[in-house]
Amino acid sequence: FTASTQRYAGILVQDTLHTLTAPARWDQRDWLDFSLYTVGIGAVMVFDGSISDEVKENRTESADDFARFIQEFGSLPSFGIMGGFYGAGMIFGNNKAKSVAKDAFASSIVSAGIITPTLKLAVGRSRPYQDKGAYHFEPFGGDKSFPSGHTTQAFSLASVIAEYYDERWVDITSYGIAALVGLARIEQEAHFPSDVAAGAVIGTVVGKTIVRYNKDLHKGVTLTPYGNGEKIGAAIRIQF
Repeated sequence: FTASTQRYAGILVQDTLHTLTAPARWDQRDWLDFSLYTVGIGAVMVFDGSISDEVKENRTESADDFARFIQEFGSLPSFGIMGGFYGAGMIFGNNKAKSVAKDAFASSIVSAGIITPTLKLAVGRSRPYQDKGAYHFEPFGGDKSFPSGHTTQAFSLASVIAEYYDERWVDITSYGIAALVGLARIEQEAHFPSDVAAGAVIGTVVGKTIVRYNKDLHKGVTLTPYGNGEKIGAAIRIQF
């Protein structure tokens, strides 16, 4: 590893530690927000079974086609969007666009690469298409339905974009697409509604946290996301 790569890895470690240890720095308002999120997800979970059954009974070919298309914005294409922001920033000399790409990548690593997979493993919730019921859990041994990884990724990117741009239409577009990703995962019987709600919360909170923390950390960092259909990654270069 080069020194510059090691330094960027250090930034990612800082982002991760800052995010994971955030509860130790929360004030009363933060804990209230956390409680509201938890109660909200729990309230949605009450209706997981009935909503899932309704979805199964009303699936259509056109809805399936759209869901299969839009859900991809919670996977590899999201890195293409990051690359697009960075490319636009390079071409037009727009530092804000480059910062979006850098922070979105870091947020993806922390939220969709660490937090959500860890919870998936620990919770071990079955998926709707397995027909085991909405409340079948096998911690550390079952499936990985809770939370939704696609939704986490989509909201992680959306929240970073929304943090950098004040225009209302940007918020509506970015969060709207992220919400469609979550709905698509429900339509595809890959997740229950509460899985999607949890993924949305994780992605949004982590994205906002990292943007605010990384204001001064990504100066001089060049990040180029890439993917070949099977793998995703990023080329990193840091200028001193």
